[in-house]
Amino acid sequence: MILLSDANVIIDLAYVGGIWVLPRLADTEILDLVLMECEHPSQPMLVDDVKAAGIRVIPVQADWINQAEPYRRNSPLSMQDCLNVFYAKNYQRTLLAGDLPLREVCHKEGIDLRGSIWIVQQAFEQGLVPAKELLQWMKTWPEKGRRLPKADLKRLADLLQTGAD
Repeated sequence: MILLSDANVIIDLAYVGGIWVLPRLADTEILDLVLMECEHPSQPMLVDDVKAAGIRVIPVQADWINQAEPYRRNSPLSMQDCLNVFYAKNYQRTLLAGDLPLREVCHKEGIDLRGSIWIVQQAFEQGLVPAKELLQWMKTWPEKGRRLPKADLKRLADLLQTGAD
């Protein structure tokens, strides 16, 4: 499995200092135009952190933009989202993303899609991050305005709490 990260997952992980986890779960890539979305004064080191973690930055080829355009005509996706769909589908990547419109298109296109909750569960199961720290991640995200499914958060918090005891 090779992971392809959307900006929202990178931003989520930056809030908790967890970008380094992704390439330990599996080889991880991010499209250069998607990474540019992460450049923001509120997280000035984020792009450097992505590169330092060993996440491969994939330069978008000009012809991909035309090939990704049909995804945009039938959905509210940004061009970066469409490029993620195109790349994940054509290069057999597991897309890491959280926003609902992107999830819906991936489901329709048969693209394997995972989110921040999956990352937390994998980090726990693989022993990469202690349960107590992962529980803190899950508390931090809502404080930063990140929305995650409450039922899934509760289920995972219960699992982590067992591991933290």
